[in-house]
Amino acid sequence: MSSDKPAATAAAIPRKPFWFRRRSVPVPTWKTWFVLFTATGLFGWWFVSTVHNWLSVTDPAERAPYVIVEGWAPDYVLEEVMATAKETPVKRIFSTGIPLDQGSFLVSYNNYAQLAAASLAKMGVDPKLICPVPATPAKTDRTRTMATALKVVLDGEKISAEDRRINIYTLGTHARRSRKIFQEVLGSDWKVGVISIPSEDYDPDKWYRQSGGVKNVLDELVALAVQ
Repeated sequence: MSSDKPAATAAAIPRKPFWFRRRSVPVPTWKTWFVLFTATGLFGWWFVSTVHNWLSVTDPAERAPYVIVEGWAPDYVLEEVMATAKETPVKRIFSTGIPLDQGSFLVSYNNYAQLAAASLAKMGVDPKLICPVPATPAKTDRTRTMATALKVVLDGEKISAEDRRINIYTLGTHARRSRKIFQEVLGSDWKVGVISIPSEDYDPDKWYRQSGGVKNVLDELVALAVQ
């Protein structure tokens, strides 16, 4: 009788698993999945409906006597600058730009700043108002490179504190990043506004249906995140 007790006791003790252990894992219910999918859908709808306008911000500095136009922008952006120069008193229009990527051997200008300045003069803007600001070549951080070149020029102008208001004319979704960079480079002494001219390459209201719109939005979001 006594010899059976140790065997029964050994059989009652469970063996410990050698490789794996069983654990209980909570699984979402259908109600949880419904809430998650609904929230994701609402966020996606909100993102699609607002992100393009958020990037393409227009927020000009009031009564700004100075204007910046990014020289790489298409001619219809320059036309808006020309209209502003004729309708409001402007002391100076600065055209910024890096060296041309292509065509410099066929034209009289080798950078976007000079090309934009010549275009504005041809459109009828008083050449005395136009100041091209060529920047050094840059593979990355082109906008910051152009802003840095402009800061050197503005610092040399000895502009009074009350006149340190300037508006940037740029294209579409580049507006928010452009203002952010120019404001950082020029410093808090300047009030930097921005005017976004809608791109004619796609319908801004349906940007998500067109490759050009999707590319512009994603490029600008990534650039804002890393800068």
